Amino acid sequence: MASTVQDIQQGTLRTAFPELTAAEPLNPPSLPVDRTLVHRARLDDVIPTQITRHDDTHFTVSTRWPSAHRLFAADGRYTASLVLESIRQTTLLVSHAELGVPLRHHFVMWELCHQLDAALLTRATVPTGVTLDVHVIGLRRRGAVPSNIDMNMIIRAGDRPVGSGSIRFNITSPAAYARIRGAMTTSDAPEVAATLPEPVDPPTVRRTRADVVLAPAGGPGRWQLRADPANDLFFDRVNDHIPAMVLVEAAQQAANLLVPSGGFTPSSSEMKFSRYVEFGVPSWIEAHTFTAEDGTTSVSVTGHQDEQLAFVIRFAGSAGN
Repeated sequence: MASTVQDIQQGTLRTAFPELTAAEPLNPPSLPVDRTLVHRARLDDVIPTQITRHDDTHFTVSTRWPSAHRLFAADGRYTASLVLESIRQTTLLVSHAELGVPLRHHFVMWELCHQLDAALLTRATVPTGVTLDVHVIGLRRRGAVPSNIDMNMIIRAGDRPVGSGSIRFNITSPAAYARIRGAMTTSDAPEVAATLPEPVDPPTVRRTRADVVLAPAGGPGRWQLRADPANDLFFDRVNDHIPAMVLVEAAQQAANLLVPSGGFTPSSSEMKFSRYVEFGVPSWIEAHTFTAEDGTTSVSVTGHQDEQLAFVIRFAGSAGN
């Protein structure tokens, strides 16, 4: 077979890898897949290790979960970001490797959800990662290339189902993306680091100062988004807007600030994104908590820019962990 990455870049293959079975792994289980297939520049941030094709709409992706990571692990526990990033990277891998999406096309995420057994968030519980059983439940194409995709996923630890995920997104060509974004598209990183507001106290969000994405906004339950393009954890490639990964992290940090017991561990989430969040324009994060009779805590986080709703993220989980 010709170069996999080159074929995907050119959009000449509907299936980038041969049909795989358990006897035909993509690569050894401990090694990550090609970074370009999951849109990551740093090898340490790549989560999938193998992909198995069962049929045109059913795939299995194996992952490796890191024992230590600035974003994905904290205080002896995995964060919700690791689960959500596993779903996101699985989506990208399946789309490029099996559904025929060229590498230079753009993904526009509208919805993302997850649920995971809370016990799995302890690092010692899943030392080698999980597998994601992927079902493509909605697929529309523009010509040979997908334009809209919906996926559901079952998360497994060994043979045991421990959670689930779902995602809905659009795909646009580079030319179509340029038309949508107009003057906002750029190949240069924005220079906004010098204007970043002072962060909230890093220990209150379980982060180092460099990774804090919230600043005080003069009232309870309200913060200003601070996104530093020089931070290669969040910006490992040039972006013309603030990535969803940063917005998810802002929501998690807001949840940790709002829950008074000193730590909030989300075991499920529901996310809806409605517009791009731009650089250089103040964005405001607001959060509210709700406690059910069974003691489960829910946190609803919204993001606004130019008085327009950009996203709503709802977490449910346990406090004080």
